[in-house]
Amino acid sequence: MKLQLKRLYTQFLIFISANLGFLGIKSGFCYPFFYCHACPAADAACPLRAIEIGVFKQNFNLKLILYPFLILGFAGVITGRALCGWACPIGLLQRGTERSAKKIKKKGLFKNLENHPYEPYFRYIKYLILIIFVIISPMFIELMFTDICPIGILTGTIPTMILSPGKYVPSSYFYIAMFIFVLFIILILTIKRGWCRYFCPIGAILAPFNKISMLYVKVDKEKCIHCNACINVCPMGINVPEMNRSPECILCGKCISTCPQNIISYERR
Repeated sequence: MKLQLKRLYTQFLIFISANLGFLGIKSGFCYPFFYCHACPAADAACPLRAIEIGVFKQNFNLKLILYPFLILGFAGVITGRALCGWACPIGLLQRGTERSAKKIKKKGLFKNLENHPYEPYFRYIKYLILIIFVIISPMFIELMFTDICPIGILTGTIPTMILSPGKYVPSSYFYIAMFIFVLFIILILTIKRGWCRYFCPIGAILAPFNKISMLYVKVDKEKCIHCNACINVCPMGINVPEMNRSPECILCGKCISTCPQNIISYERR
């Protein structure tokens, strides 16, 4: 079976398992990706919500903080950021919007963003979101991030409003969250993996593990003919031949499937 077809099947199976909460089935496992309905005994929660509540100034809970971090850390040590490319349902959604982003790029809109000299610095936004909104804000101000999170709107708020309209109580950030959600839709329709590249806090947690993970993508630079085929298909906009276990790599394998020289491969330590 082709690699990308395997990846698609894996993404769909995990998407189904992550939505068992709608059927009242609780897995008892906090899925190590950014998605509502994916934590034990919760109707609408994600690892970031657990971290938020754990560091909350009025009810600090070390166990609740460690639980998602240990799960994410374990996954990161084994596969690095492969969860983003193979498991996360939001990654599956962005896989579906890549065609739209390609068309827009061909027309010249946002074409120069990937070549912008400051583009690598834009990728640090996700780390700032993690630190400021997920950790500092709950510690000193109030719970905020998961109330304005566009993924929460997509996978938690909207389904709840449709399936249980009488039970849904909007938060004080509802209209701000809806505005951010609209921006999120525009982002993923115009930039390939725009959310993963610039804003995803789970990606920020997993990214550093690419440097030490057991599984990673390796390029035989001596045999590279610099045809740029791998660069053109990379959804994360990475200069693949020059990367050295890049924190931005989601191990999707597109470069492996595309390389005409077969010099890109998964490596295991």
